[in-house]
Amino acid sequence: MEVVDENEQLIIEGNREHVVVSHVTNDSHLSDPNANESQEPYIGMEFESQENAYSFYAHYAKVIGFGISIKTSRRSKVSREFIDVKYACTRYGKKRESNAINPRPCLKVECEAYLRIKRKSDGKWVVHDFIKHHNHELFPAHARYFPCHRRINKAQQSYIENMQNVGVRTTKIYATMAKQHGGYENIGCLEKDVRNHLDKSRRLSLESGDANAMLECFMAMQEENPRFFYAIDLDDENRVKNVFWVDAKGREDYQEFGDVISFDTTYITNKYKMPFAPFIGVNNHFQSRLLGCALLADETSNTFIWLMKTWLRAMGGNPPNAIITDQDRAMKVAIREVFPNTRHRFCLWHILRKVPEKLSHVLRNNEDFKKHFNSCIYRSWSKKQFDDKWQEMVEKFQLLEDQWLQSLYEEREYWVPVYMKDTFFGGMSTTQRSESINSFFDKYVCKKTTLKEFVEKYKVALHDREEAEMQADFNTWHKQPILKTPSPFEKQMSLIYTHEVFKKFQIEVLGLSGCRLMKENKDNHLTTFEILDFQNNEEFVVEWEASKKEISCLCRLFEFNGYLCRHSLMALLTVGVFAIPSQYILKRWSKDVRSKHHKRKTDEDVCSSKERFDRLHEKSIEFIDEASLSHESYNFACHTLGEALKHCATINQSLKVDKENVGKNNLGDTSLLDPRSSKTKGAPSRRIKSGIEKGRKRHKKES
Repeated sequence: MEVVDENEQLIIEGNREHVVVSHVTNDSHLSDPNANESQEPYIGMEFESQENAYSFYAHYAKVIGFGISIKTSRRSKVSREFIDVKYACTRYGKKRESNAINPRPCLKVECEAYLRIKRKSDGKWVVHDFIKHHNHELFPAHARYFPCHRRINKAQQSYIENMQNVGVRTTKIYATMAKQHGGYENIGCLEKDVRNHLDKSRRLSLESGDANAMLECFMAMQEENPRFFYAIDLDDENRVKNVFWVDAKGREDYQEFGDVISFDTTYITNKYKMPFAPFIGVNNHFQSRLLGCALLADETSNTFIWLMKTWLRAMGGNPPNAIITDQDRAMKVAIREVFPNTRHRFCLWHILRKVPEKLSHVLRNNEDFKKHFNSCIYRSWSKKQFDDKWQEMVEKFQLLEDQWLQSLYEEREYWVPVYMKDTFFGGMSTTQRSESINSFFDKYVCKKTTLKEFVEKYKVALHDREEAEMQADFNTWHKQPILKTPSPFEKQMSLIYTHEVFKKFQIEVLGLSGCRLMKENKDNHLTTFEILDFQNNEEFVVEWEASKKEISCLCRLFEFNGYLCRHSLMALLTVGVFAIPSQYILKRWSKDVRSKHHKRKTDEDVCSSKERFDRLHEKSIEFIDEASLSHESYNFACHTLGEALKHCATINQSLKVDKENVGKNNLGDTSLLDPRSSKTKGAPSRRIKSGIEKGRKRHKKES
């Protein structure tokens, strides 16, 4: 369901997120909670909105003693608005079998109680079906334990945060709330809801003075290279909340490789239990490049919005063409606001890894389900073909009512490959680029690493990545790849592509032997080919327009990966074109993509302290060689060096005073305050997983 009101609250009910409307409606039966509390819905009953209908049924369910959840919903194909929704008892449906060693208890007892509403042409909603009777006992006194009846209002949120800020433990906070409300049953939430709320609003827990130590480290890095960028998000008391930085190399890389970005927050790197959020690109060697990173206090929409706006400013205001993230709602909201024209893709791996868990009962009873499911995803070459295959699959395996599959289908434009084929993703379909960076940092940091240590070790890690890139550059320019066929395309691209990209293209060249031209049709300037691919056992349609030298294939490999497929190569050979047209050779995959950045730097170009040192060292060797040739040149050199040393010291002292004055003016003679310490629960594992990846699982142990 979509969030339509800022007062709505997302909860987890079973395997799907639902909307809980927390505002009070204008309906008379809800304005007074004591008035006609047990009023039942009836067929034909009207509501001003879907939210009012939900509020009414939720109120009725709480009074009677059961929980509700959304079972099915349907949108209009024209307006895309919801027009049909079915709310059901949480014990609705059959119990799923599980092979788990310690399976979780299941609520399902095949209860048939539900309420179905439909939207009328005037915008109002009417009760279409209603089944009142339950096949299980109802417990009004236990209704508060159902997730749909639990919420923390704004007043409670403020009270909880204030109590936590002065050091009161969660158990004590909850007990005090019970006294204020006249009993635990009147609070409206459980103790674990209070813990979850505090987790979401946690702040960075730093040691005394660590914030300023980190700031000094950033300032030193900026002194080394003025293009180093950092930003620190502060609260009203000048306490640190979130931190972002990117080095000069990352900003330079973005200009060439910022078209596709992977963004992930599933890693933890330091003892403060702060998610590490890297922005990852892929260079012309198919290596991961760090294009900025952050340490975050939480994973809310507001935090992600701040981070992405800051990152965009650091990158010159040019948004990426495409971005890959996990299936996180807060992240989705932030990307839609900050990058409205960027193609957003959910990590396919994160989605598919949940299939064995969500559809275990189907996989256990149907050996061919996986084959049908994979065919939908990987062998659908048009949106219509995917829709047809999906519909056939859910009907064949009786999954029309499955909530998880239905939610996947509703968001198919964010993860199904065929919906992405018109967008260049550099061959990436998952956030594993981010995860490879995360595992790379494991060599340099551990749970006891402080923030300042992390930033400094980050520099070491970065130098290692740059060394790997330089090695790949060396191999590309000095080692010629081995050709495996006499194909003119293979020879052409071996001189242009880097080794790693060429290897991928070479697979397509080798695949030519497994293709056969089945049909050729020429219509005016357009020639259409039907090519049978024996490896995929499918026919692909390729179109060639000779006047424009434009070619396109149904598989869309070029659009997605950036190099031509075997089917297109077959068509080019058929029409007598033996060189790939220039528009199908992306510069980002070429050897010389960085050639303009590799020019020898002049004295005016030198900016970092290391570059200045190397340049002076080079000149000093020449100076020493020349000055040592005679006694006269030696005396002159010593005198000149002495005067130059005094002059340099005077300049540096003057610059130091200027910087101190600027710092005082900017900070108002105050330093940054460390964030408020937050009490976290238990010791985290080496890697913290984000929302969709771990189902919001929380540690039970409280510190």
